[in-house]
Formats: sequence, structure tokens, C-alpha cells
Amino acid sequence: MLEFASPMGFAMQAVNYYCYVAIVPLPLGDESIEDRMSRHQDTMHQVLPQLGDLWENQWLPGMMPGLDAPRARDYSSLSDSELLGTLKSMREEFTDRYTVHGKINFVIVSASMYADLYNELFTPEDPTEPYETLQGFPTRSLAAGRGLWKLSRQIRSSNALSQVFNESDVSEIVPRLEQTDDGRAFLTDFRAYLEEFGWRSDVFEFADPTWREDPTIPLNTLQGYIRLGDDSDPDARHAETVDRKDQLLERARERLAGDPETLGKFNALYDMARPYLELTENHNFYIDQIGNGVMRLPVLEIGCRLAERGTVPRSEDVFMLYIEELGAALGGQDFNSTVAQRRSELEHWAQIIPVPAIGEPPEHSDDPMSAGFEKMFGAPPEPSRDPDVLQGIGASAGGVQGTVKVVKNLSEGSKLRQGDIMVCEMTMPPWTPLFATVSAVVADTGGVLSHCAIVSREYRMPCVVGTQVGTALLQDGMKITVDGSTGIVRIDSRWFTGAGSRVCTFYGARPSSLDKHVTVRTMPLSV
Repeated sequence: MLEFASPMGFAMQAVNYYCYVAIVPLPLGDESIEDRMSRHQDTMHQVLPQLGDLWENQWLPGMMPGLDAPRARDYSSLSDSELLGTLKSMREEFTDRYTVHGKINFVIVSASMYADLYNELFTPEDPTEPYETLQGFPTRSLAAGRGLWKLSRQIRSSNALSQVFNESDVSEIVPRLEQTDDGRAFLTDFRAYLEEFGWRSDVFEFADPTWREDPTIPLNTLQGYIRLGDDSDPDARHAETVDRKDQLLERARERLAGDPETLGKFNALYDMARPYLELTENHNFYIDQIGNGVMRLPVLEIGCRLAERGTVPRSEDVFMLYIEELGAALGGQDFNSTVAQRRSELEHWAQIIPVPAIGEPPEHSDDPMSAGFEKMFGAPPEPSRDPDVLQGIGASAGGVQGTVKVVKNLSEGSKLRQGDIMVCEMTMPPWTPLFATVSAVVADTGGVLSHCAIVSREYRMPCVVGTQVGTALLQDGMKITVDGSTGIVRIDSRWFTGAGSRVCTFYGARPSSLDKHVTVRTMPLSV
């Protein structure tokens, strides 16, 4: 932020193991706010048009050696000191990657400025329409979904494979596949997929096993995919998105044809915003997914050594230590009681619903970065006073009625059936394949530039984000109507089926903390 002369920056604070994030003013030094804003605008004028090229030709090639070498390294052959030295150098590369991550974040400004101009010029009925013109480009998330889809068609074409996936608990699938020639052939293809796309977990925490280590999530997803017909092919959805993008752009440029100056401004802003989707999805694939995944490798080896020596109870307890404590642990210091205390604290606070914000909202800023991040994280909407209505932010147009399935993590993805409405806290790129199954998405957090919103528009389905309480008030089996244009979610029926049918009743009152206007958002630690 300082390098790009931004007047605003991030403040982060962990409270009871939850991470709170705020956008706050940065120190101005000897500059006036007017001078800082002027310098920031000049910097943005130079940088924003180059972000796509910088990523493709400089930043990504520069980080690939730090992503490739760790995947080929034998960590078990290293001494303790060599292992700690390797972790230190990898941590420096990690920091360098996240410095690039911070620079890429400024593409949000490009998307925000372009959307504001589009809505000012054309005043579309749906204010999310400009974002549809930024969809329909190839991404690594699209490729990952396409790979799973191809594997699902392979399963459907084989009676033997279909039987295994339809009849088995997810924990039994791999052992059963190992018993047949068809199964072993499929596993070869599946493991090749994991080697390319399996460096990911639910929300990219170091403590979460990747898909390569624990393939439960992609196997769960495949169990859902094989229930889908060929009309759910992600390439067909992508083609529709491309057509929609092209039609909107053609219509916009035709309307501006008689005003060359405005058309030139429109085209310049569009060209600057066009890399938004690719940068958002692809940087996540390389930095947040592979980059975090490879950082697990030396830590896992340290965990194995600590468990063997009795320094911690189990190898996975290494993630209960700080990096700065690893040297002492390898040196023989006992951390068993420390691990037990920290794990107990984590388990305790995991049962407590955190307040959505802490402190007072900052004063309004004209900084374009603040405006862009508000569109990404979302500003809390005015809560509904109707107990049957949840008010969120309309993020992808359209209306649909369907059955609720609350998905708190990817391991629950297999319970989705075609046409269900997925209710979640938020989504990340590894969640993208689930969008092929559902008819709409309702999320607790996010704004019109959040991942959930982006992918919903890519799949051309209604989406409401920023409800704050969707996963708390909605339960599996409820019937709801989602209006992705107005951001309204209406509960049509509270009947649901679980262990026997019963009526689920909620009170209309909300916690008082949810009624306040706040800007600080609760986020997973790695975001």
C-alpha cells in the first residue's frame, strides 16, 4: 500500500483466534492528504493498466521456481538445521509472493472504477450488469472444475466405477478402486489431477491437509457430479457467459458510438479492468493454494520428528506451535502442555459465534481502494424486520426457489443435489466445482466483487451475499426464494426433513450487534 502511495492500508488483529480486518488511514509523514492522494492517483494511472502484463510476464515467472522446487525436495533427508534453514528461505519466498498478492489486489480498483462508469452511463436495471462484462475468461479455477467434470464423465461411462461411487462411503472409495483394473486406471488419472490441482484446502490454512494428502473433498465432489446430466457441463456454462459478455459489450459500444471521447474512456477503463477475473482466480491458485500447500511440506516433516521424539503428542500438533518455536522444539523442549492448552482454546472459541465487527466504523474515504474493497467485502445491509426475510446484497441477478443446503465446509459438498440452494459463510476458489450443482447461492459475507459473486455470475445463477446470518437462520430442507437483483432471501417454508420431519421455528429478534453499521469484517486468517 505504501509502495503505491495509498492513503489507506490494512490493520489486522486476532481476537479469540478470529482475525478481524479493517481499512485504516496510513501515516502521511510530511505529506498532506491532498498530496498523498495526488501521488496515489498518479501511481495508479501508471500501474493499473500494467497489472495483467506484470503478472503474466514478470511476477508469475519470478515465483514459479519457489513453487516448483519445494514439490520435488526430499525433506526427510535434511538434518534439523537444514530443515529449519529450508523453511526460513521458503518463508522469505512466501513473503515475496504475498507482496505480489498485495499489488494484484489493486485490480479491484480497476473493476470498481469501470463498474461505476458503466452504471453511470447506462443505468442498467441490474447494477451488477457491468461485472458480467468482466466474466467469461479462462482461469485455473475453470480448468480445475473442467478436470473434475471429465473425471465424473469417466465414472458415468463405467458401470463398475459408478457402482463404487454410488454405493461407497467416501472413505471406502479408494480401497475399492484399488481392487480392479478399471479402478486402478481411474486412480492413475485421479492422482494426476491431484498433482496439478490438489494443492488446495478449504480456506488455505497451513493446518488444513491439501486435497493431495486427503482426497475426501474431490471424491465427495465427484459423488455429486456423477448425478448431473451432460447439460451441466462447465464448458457449456462458460460459453453462455462468454456470449453474454460479448453481447453486453457490443451493445454498450454501439450506444457510445456517437460520442468518441466517452467511448474512448469506456474502452480504456474496460481494458484496465478486463484482467480482473483472471488475476483474481489465478493469483489465488498459485499464491494462496500452491504457495500455502508447499509451505506445509517442511512443517509436516518437522511434525513427524517432534512426535517421534515426544516433544508434541502427534505430528499434526506442530501446527499448534509458532514458527519461532520450532527450533526449540527440535532441540528437545517439551511443548505437550502448550499444545494441549492452545488446542483447548481453539476448540472453545470455535463454538462461539464471533461478533461480526469490533469498534466504530471509520469516516468515509474517497480513496478508490477503499471503495473497491467495500465492493469486495460488502457493507452491512439494513437488516430486515420481517422474520421470514433476510436482507443481503444482490450479487448476481435472477430469481429462484429451491431447497436449502447449508454447507459450512467443502467436506459437506456431497449432500448438494441438483437445484439445491447452497447457503454458506463464504466461498473460495476450491469451492468453484460446487456451483455446477446448485441453482443459487446465499452467503453470510462478501460484496459484489467477492469470489462467491464472481463465480455465481460465471455460472449465471442468482446470488445474494452479505446476509450475515444466513447460515444461522436457514437450515437444510427449508424452501426459500432468492432474488439476486434485490438481495432479498425469503423463507417460504420452514418444514425440513432430517431425522423425521418437524417444524423449525425461529424468533424474529436479532443480536443487537448485527443491527449496527460496521465496516470491519470477520475473515479466515489466511485471507
